[in-house]
Amino acid sequence: MGITISSKRQSCDLGYGGFGRFRKAVAEKVSTEFHRHYLLLSDKSVMFLFGEERNEYFKKYDAITNEYVGKGMVTVEVANFLFQSDGGGKVDRKQAKQIYELIKECDDNISFGYSGRVDCATMADLKKIFSDGTKVEWR
Repeated sequence: MGITISSKRQSCDLGYGGFGRFRKAVAEKVSTEFHRHYLLLSDKSVMFLFGEERNEYFKKYDAITNEYVGKGMVTVEVANFLFQSDGGGKVDRKQAKQIYELIKECDDNISFGYSGRVDCATMADLKKIFSDGTKVEWR
């Protein structure tokens, strides 16, 4: 079980790990500082926080994210893509275009899909999806 990400004319299948690596690649293209911030979401010390300690951590984390948006380091549209659920989400045409602008110079051969499959999703596939000129959805 994984994720299918699609536009009107294109789609590809990824595992949750591959989708996470793709979103980390997008965050890295925003800026080094924002990328470091985004990586904290998957830090093991954060993943095992519970209750009030977790709530307090994410209040601070969200405040920093909002600060980056306020400073123009990351757009609301790109942040919306990065912080939506892995299990299902969507971005509109404007958001998709912004993400494409971040990834358009990336190496087409980076794999994010299921290794060993002939249809293993690559950066080239994701570029096609985000440059399609339509909304992008994943489920």
